[in-house]
Amino acid sequence: MYRINRLMRNVLITTDEVIYHAPTKHSLDPRAVEQSIIIAEERLIRTALTDDLYYAIADEKNREVTSSNKAATEQLINSSLPEGSEPITLNEGEIVNAMEFLSPNNLKLWKQHLWKLTAECVMLGSTPEAYVQFGAEGVIHTVPAAGPMNTTGLVSPELRSVKWLMDKKMMDRIDPLTEAMHAWICRNKSSYPLYARDCGCDSKGVAYKRKSDIVLGLYDDIDNINSCGCYED
Repeated sequence: MYRINRLMRNVLITTDEVIYHAPTKHSLDPRAVEQSIIIAEERLIRTALTDDLYYAIADEKNREVTSSNKAATEQLINSSLPEGSEPITLNEGEIVNAMEFLSPNNLKLWKQHLWKLTAECVMLGSTPEAYVQFGAEGVIHTVPAAGPMNTTGLVSPELRSVKWLMDKKMMDRIDPLTEAMHAWICRNKSSYPLYARDCGCDSKGVAYKRKSDIVLGLYDDIDNINSCGCYED
């Protein structure tokens, strides 16, 4: 999935990848999530992966187009397009983001855990801006409230509903996904030497300790958790 990275810094995910793997309508305007990618990755993903591994994967997944690699990169992209598609022409200085650039180990991590986790984090970061935004008129609701002037059939949720949504996303989706990725990397630690989170007994994850009533007991019957809450091989 080759895409131009218009954020002009190396990031893990593209807007298309967010929309594919996040719980949202596929008709969502990519601009609605693009400006939350950097925030979500800096706030949640970089700390989950730890700095060295995060930057290594981000650098690997992005390629700046130069005079020396322009032709080869165009060939890679055009060979992946359906037959009859208009050929892509790149400009020097553009950044191409693609999972195809990843090493086998990092590609496996991306598909197994990181893609879904990053998409969920970006949508969490996008939620406040989906509720209110700055516009020419000032701070406004993005969807009109209920009333006789509302002809869309859509209604802005109450603030408490938005807070509930964000809490649920964090506790019931992002926390468990983060801890599952941690456990998976720890089981494959030799493939990810840059990962700096502690895989010992003092690193019992936040998802095991903090979850909402919807998922109480979710991890209680996992056979490979020992008495101190650590994953055993």
